[in-house]
Amino acid sequence: MSKNSQANSARWLSKSDKPEHVIGLLLKSLHHSLRQAVDEALRQQGVEMSFAHFAALFSLHTEPGITGAQLARRAMVSAQTMNSVLRRLEHDGLIERRPHPESRRADSWSLTEQGSADLARGRVVGDAVFARMLAALSTAEIAGLQSYLRRCIAALETGTSAGAAAERSAAVKAAVRRARKRRPRHSNSRRLA
Repeated sequence: MSKNSQANSARWLSKSDKPEHVIGLLLKSLHHSLRQAVDEALRQQGVEMSFAHFAALFSLHTEPGITGAQLARRAMVSAQTMNSVLRRLEHDGLIERRPHPESRRADSWSLTEQGSADLARGRVVGDAVFARMLAALSTAEIAGLQSYLRRCIAALETGTSAGAAAERSAAVKAAVRRARKRRPRHSNSRRLA
């Protein structure tokens, strides 16, 4: 992280900020910095693809045959943006489209040989950026970070589970009880009058 990036991050952090108020901003800042670093490194190495193209190719490498909507979610972009990315990659001969086996309205996308070759070139560049990003962390810290992030993702994805719903229900009931205790009863107010 450059000194300017550290200074910019420090501007919106203070010792009094609660972690739950700052972590989302830090994650967004990391995502933005990572995208910029990968885009710049790809440009410098003459690999003609953006971070969005790289993310789409990588997702298709790991999950061949997924839909455009699934790709958009994985790359954290809108469906419209991913549609543009897919059209460009298809035009460049890096991916191919087939009818989706489970939905007549969706297409399945997969890498071509050229797409696999371009992804391999992009991965070399991306790996160098990821290594630079993680260089300040020990192996144990990297493992811990992966574990923490996976747990955060799981907590958000299962946020509507029965356990979470029960916790929210109990919190709502407690708030209602507190509100009832504070509210004066009409029958008592008539007696005082």
